[in-house]
Amino acid sequence: MDRRLEQLAALAFAAADVLFEVDRALRVRHVGGAIQKLTGHGATAVRNLSLFELIVPADRVFLRRVVEAFNQDKTVERITVRFLQGAENTVPAILGITSMPGVDSERLVTATILDRGFVACPDSDGFLDRSSFIDLARRMTPPVGEPTRFKVVMLALPQLVRNAALRNTVLGTAFLAEVEAILRISSEGGVVTRLSDDAFAYLQPVGDDSKVVESKIEAATDALLAKPCIRSLALDASLLEQGEIETALNYALENFAGEQTRDKIVLENLPDCLAASTNRNRNLVTACRSIIEDGTFFQVLQPIMALKTGAIQHYEVLTRFAEGVTRGISNTGEFIEIAEQIGMINTFDLINCVKTIKLLQTLPAGIRLALNVSGRSVQSAEFSTRLLNMLDAPDMQVAPSRLLIEITETRGITDFEGPTALLQHLVKRGHRICLDDFGAGAMSFEYLRRFPVNYVKIDGPFFRNAMVSSRDRILIRAIARCSFELGCRTVVEMIETEAQAALARELGVECGQGWLFGKPMTVDALFASLKLSPPRPAGRSRSTVKRAAPPRPAEKAEVSRASVQPSPAKLAIPGNAV
Repeated sequence: MDRRLEQLAALAFAAADVLFEVDRALRVRHVGGAIQKLTGHGATAVRNLSLFELIVPADRVFLRRVVEAFNQDKTVERITVRFLQGAENTVPAILGITSMPGVDSERLVTATILDRGFVACPDSDGFLDRSSFIDLARRMTPPVGEPTRFKVVMLALPQLVRNAALRNTVLGTAFLAEVEAILRISSEGGVVTRLSDDAFAYLQPVGDDSKVVESKIEAATDALLAKPCIRSLALDASLLEQGEIETALNYALENFAGEQTRDKIVLENLPDCLAASTNRNRNLVTACRSIIEDGTFFQVLQPIMALKTGAIQHYEVLTRFAEGVTRGISNTGEFIEIAEQIGMINTFDLINCVKTIKLLQTLPAGIRLALNVSGRSVQSAEFSTRLLNMLDAPDMQVAPSRLLIEITETRGITDFEGPTALLQHLVKRGHRICLDDFGAGAMSFEYLRRFPVNYVKIDGPFFRNAMVSSRDRILIRAIARCSFELGCRTVVEMIETEAQAALARELGVECGQGWLFGKPMTVDALFASLKLSPPRPAGRSRSTVKRAAPPRPAEKAEVSRASVQPSPAKLAIPGNAV
């Protein structure tokens, strides 16, 4: 190596962990530095391998696009890719590419390993989650008086790409990989987020033409598809506070993500988005308050089954809305979030409890119901007092073992003293306690450590990922074993196939919930299945409530159309209210 090359290598290592010397096809000729830390292999093992073989499959098309641009003498900023480290682990790293001095056919590639604490949660496709994307976009919004440097570009693919029949083919998969690579290489710093199956958002300098990306996508489709839908939003602070910027960005992304609302996005600056969001939020708050005060929602029930015997252990009580009352609230999860924000979740949970107990009083003694209670409610001393007084009321008497309390983490619990005391009191009365969506939130194990728990419900998406991830299978098996040793039963959500049920049993999970065992049914449907006469409707009451965990994306459409029939004659499920 001549003196110039030595100086270049020293310069590269000053900021990098690994230096690769590669040919034009990125086949490794020589390597130095922390290669073991990056790939889990020594220098000898990676020599003569291609860099494409060393990174995760989802990043390979992206890297190929980067190399093509570099070979055409286009400026390529440092990019982030994920290196494979064994069968399961990945290591994120920033790559830099430069030509080998005096040797046109070879390249120098530097890799700087990123601490995962500084990586904003990239998804399996290398995209950021939406909250991380919004946070980064907010930080790229200039202070007042400084010029606007960046914009958010929102892009939706045409109808044919969204078609599942195409998306699941080799052609569809290859096309989507090309689109994702184009977006990552065209965005500032490779920052992209997925808004829905067919919609994305990325950051771009204000001077860049979004039509260039559109042209690249059209070229990749080879006239197979129509033009994408593109909207831009300049990151101009315009006297907005940090929280207001986040609200405005979230409003724009949320509306563009929905096919029905996408064409309505014509706002070109953050203040307009904030104004629209504020007006929408005001309407949503009014709708939420009216739903709670007027009792214009009803309960449906979904069974939880013992996986070995097929016996029903209990039913979870879910909320559905009456026709015309939602006024923009898209689903039960959003309804609960708004109720928590405006301080009405305590009232909702109490009314819901009354409704559930009244239902239990009409059902056979062997049937048990699980009532969802917000983490926000159990932290309230007033809620605890009112709940215990209500359970002791003469007209609320029911065997405590028939009423399960399911704690949800819609709002994380930070003060454990009050909730622990409440749950211990409920256990002493004879109620069973469930932890909902275990594994989805950051506090799941802390809840298990502190609370008296009888059931641990494993998060549905977490379990579904275990169908393809051995790492997640190991974690779920460990959760099931730990729960068993603590005297808890485990439940898995979102089981829709026999293969999923078989995996749950194999991992040691005891109970299952999902469409394979039964869709949510109305009270009348439950009574019909039990060959009982339905309960006589009481007079108009304000206590006709129940709440549910956020809707499962895979179940949304069918629940709203077919599986739930409202018991009052005037009620119907709107298509978007699940």
